[in-house]
Amino acid sequence: MKIIGMIHLDSLPGYPQHKTMKSVVDNALKDAEALEKGGVDAILLENTYDDPHTKKVGAEIIAAYTAVALEVKRAVKIPIGICVLWNDYKAALAIAKVVGATFVRVPIFIEAAVTASGIIEGEPYNVISYRKKLDAENIGILADVQVKHAGHLVTRAIEDSAMEAIDFQADQLIITGKRTGDSPVIDDLKRVRKALPKAIIVVGSGTTPENIKELSRFADAVIVGTFFKKKGRIDETKVKLLISKNSS
Repeated sequence: MKIIGMIHLDSLPGYPQHKTMKSVVDNALKDAEALEKGGVDAILLENTYDDPHTKKVGAEIIAAYTAVALEVKRAVKIPIGICVLWNDYKAALAIAKVVGATFVRVPIFIEAAVTASGIIEGEPYNVISYRKKLDAENIGILADVQVKHAGHLVTRAIEDSAMEAIDFQADQLIITGKRTGDSPVIDDLKRVRKALPKAIIVVGSGTTPENIKELSRFADAVIVGTFFKKKGRIDETKVKLLISKNSS
């Protein structure tokens, strides 16, 4: 099973908690080095600490994010991906195109959800159309299904949502728990896998050495951030521990 390491970027310009661009870049590069040396298959960047998130980000965030992502892309040999919170797929795809990223994560690809930033509606047609406009159809779309940190405005089986995301041209599906660090409900994974036996399913939260084998029965990849951290930064030893459990 593939392991995607998550880098939670320090706050970017425009936020009161932002320090300096040098510190953002330096910390991102340290985390990237630890993830690559630890043995992950890819890296996903996310502006996690731009808190509170906005539905769409400003020019200052896009400029800063691009600068950081470009430094990370130059520093590692493994693929990188881009996620711009809350759900700015245009920013994510534009950054990915410029820096040569391999994939983007779209937290709300279909349906609609209530978040701390307001109601966000999925725009699958606009996502795939914008990707085509950028001549970036080589960039994969990893779409969350009933994403964490959100209340969903439809009540239907998770496998129905997953099938629709695939029908609307998501390349891979992400299944998460309810919050960062929470593992998904195993029954949810089972149901999505049964409904879509050929789909690429990614666990988006809560992977640990204790549950990675069980998750691998139903998923093709995992995104890991929380477990890898020690005192707020990626710890290479913890990365290697999870890699060893995945390989054993």
